[in-house]
This record gives sequence, C-alpha cells and structure tokens, in this order.
Amino acid sequence: MTVKMDCDEQGVCFQIEGDIYDEHAECLCGMVNSQVRRGIKDLEIQLSATYYISSRGQQCLQGLKEMLGNQGICLSFKGQPTSVN
Repeated sequence: MTVKMDCDEQGVCFQIEGDIYDEHAECLCGMVNSQVRRGIKDLEIQLSATYYISSRGQQCLQGLKEMLGNQGICLSFKGQPTSVN
C-alpha cells in the first residue's frame, strides 16, 4: 500500500494505491486519527489502484468512520476495491 497525503487547513485527502491488509488499515486509521488530533474535521480516503481490502481491514476503516461521525468529523471514501475478503 502506498499513501499520498494532500492537506490544507480545512481538510486532508489520503490517496491510496495498492491492496489494504489488516496492518495497513490499522496504520491508515492511525494516520487519520493523527490528523483529527490536529483539529482536521474533513477527511477523505481515495482508493485509486486498490484491488483488495481484507475483511478485518474494512471493519477497521468502517468503525473509524462511524466513530468519527459520532464526533462530528466527516470521513468519506471515494473509489471501490475490486475485491473485499
């Protein structure tokens, strides 16, 4: 997995290339939480060349989205992986 991060004072966009396994999802959640601690309230994860996300990785990312949503923080996903296991 390769991550490119574009940010400004209003939001952060993570552009992901490559498959996302359990440990990658946990790392990505840590990166998102780091930006939230900085005060960012609008985050986006773009899946550009992602063909696979492990089922545990997807649960991790979905749980993060729900948790942040409960705090009034927007985390959106763009793009779809070809396979989710």
